[in-house]
Amino acid sequence: MPQRLSQWSFLFGLLLAFDAVCADYGFRVLRAELVPSGAAYVLNADIDYRFSDSALDALKHGVPLTLVVRLKVKRQRHYWMNETILSEVRRFRVLYHPLGKSFQIVHEGGNTESFASMTGLLENMGAIRGWFALPADRIVDGNSYMASLSVDLDIESLPLPLRPIAYVSPSWYLGSSWYRWRVAD
Repeated sequence: MPQRLSQWSFLFGLLLAFDAVCADYGFRVLRAELVPSGAAYVLNADIDYRFSDSALDALKHGVPLTLVVRLKVKRQRHYWMNETILSEVRRFRVLYHPLGKSFQIVHEGGNTESFASMTGLLENMGAIRGWFALPADRIVDGNSYMASLSVDLDIESLPLPLRPIAYVSPSWYLGSSWYRWRVAD
């Protein structure tokens, strides 16, 4: 019996590895920058969202998907640990309404945007423009700053019956690696 269990776990592991190698899904930050805008710095970024078939199927069956965007800005110091001057997390939900055949983005504050197609939804989600990040006085001339941006699908926000499947399936681990760039010197 233990040998048979070992064979099954090997096959299951091989299947998961095959799924991960052949995958054409995931998120990727293509470009990001913090730019001065009046008395603040705002975030402009381009993100490529490629949902897996599992996530798209769940979305089209009424399961909302929550995405988490993380932004960090650190002041670099030579003789001390870097100082985090901003660590922000923003969440938004993506919904599909089958009767109206429309997609929606619901932001944390309750602001809602509707789209007639998945293409329109992805284009809007992928173009972050003018997100307030931090007051301009937090960036001091002469200091060096590094910023990082990432985006992930929040598996914990999925309905409880779907979570165990999402935990063991690589197709649900949708997220980008950290995109890093220099803000100011």
